[in-house]
Amino acid sequence: MLRSVIFACVFWPIFALQLTIIYPIAFFRSKKFAMKVVYKPGARWLTFCLKKIVKIDYEIRNLGYLNEMIQKTNVIIGCDHQSTWETFIFPLILENFVPVVKKELLDVPIAGLYIRKLECIIVDRSSPILAIRSLLKFGKRTIENGSNILIFPNGTRKSHTDLNTEYKSGIFALYKSLNIPVIPARVSSGKFWARRSFRKNPGTIILEFEKPISTGLDKESFFEEIESKLNQISSQ
Repeated sequence: MLRSVIFACVFWPIFALQLTIIYPIAFFRSKKFAMKVVYKPGARWLTFCLKKIVKIDYEIRNLGYLNEMIQKTNVIIGCDHQSTWETFIFPLILENFVPVVKKELLDVPIAGLYIRKLECIIVDRSSPILAIRSLLKFGKRTIENGSNILIFPNGTRKSHTDLNTEYKSGIFALYKSLNIPVIPARVSSGKFWARRSFRKNPGTIILEFEKPISTGLDKESFFEEIESKLNQISSQ
């Protein structure tokens, strides 16, 4: 618990200061600039503080599945969601991607401005119909601009002990509309940084990718496939 307190006192104030100082510059620059000077440094700062203060490290498995596929086409990454950790880590893995984020994050001071600057795909979870429309509209724009899409298909953070996740329909709507492969990814971050928990526990977070789900499946087959692939991934 002491290490968790120290982490909170060190990471968040400096991260907030970084956002505040750099935003006036990033506002007049490109999305790529904002990603380079804010998102990536923020991810490095997070992993550094986690490792040095609370002794949480991470390991990436099967990254080749992702790298091989993005050499051929744009993809949708469907990642398990257990913690704040996975919302930070992807800039250290993937150069060109756009995350799907909930509308409520736009109201977070300063951070909400960066979310707009990064041209994230915004969804309003209070209206499923509007959420799907936004996904399809801005998902298409993202792919046309040559970027990949990161989505958390379970919609919200879950407990790492919950293996029976009900995936939301948004990921299938993107998959069907854009006609591009989905790369499933699973994390074990909830074991060490659980949702709604201040305490952080030492260990190694695993982020593991699976082989892509090819295009052309119907809805039932798609969800059977993604659930099967994620259940095959070891997050021990």
